[in-house]
Amino acid sequence: MEALQQDATVAELLKKLEDARIERQEAVQKTLAASHGEMEHLRQTIVAMREELESGRAATQEQVQQTVLRTHDEITQLRQTISVLRDQMEQMRFEKQQAVQEAVAASSDEIAQLKKTIQALRDEMENHRARYNEEKQSALVNNRDHLKHLEDMVVALRDQLEKARASGGAA
Repeated sequence: MEALQQDATVAELLKKLEDARIERQEAVQKTLAASHGEMEHLRQTIVAMREELESGRAATQEQVQQTVLRTHDEITQLRQTISVLRDQMEQMRFEKQQAVQEAVAASSDEIAQLKKTIQALRDEMENHRARYNEEKQSALVNNRDHLKHLEDMVVALRDQLEKARASGGAA
């Protein structure tokens, strides 16, 4: 009996041991399943995060490309504006230089005409002065001649008056 009891105890202990092993295996299986589930969840999270990261990179790259394109377009427009402004400045500089040259030419022509006018007026004034001097000289000569003639007449009339007095007084 004791052996039976021992066999029963051993059998019971073996059963408990087997149950404990099965329980432990089930716990391990559950833990493995839970771990696999968690790992799968983590893998899916990693995949989702990678996709989100790639999507973010793609969006960022698209934004960068659009910004680069806008910047490039703006740079092109600014260069064109600079070119147009340079051309306008060149045109203005040319027009200014042309206006200055025309003004200088007009001034030079006017100066030349004024010099000719001044010379003509000087010549005319000199001619008037010469004519005036000639007329003055002629008038002086005429006046001297006239004065001489008058003096000669006065002398002749005195002589006549004296002769008339002398002949009238003698008569």
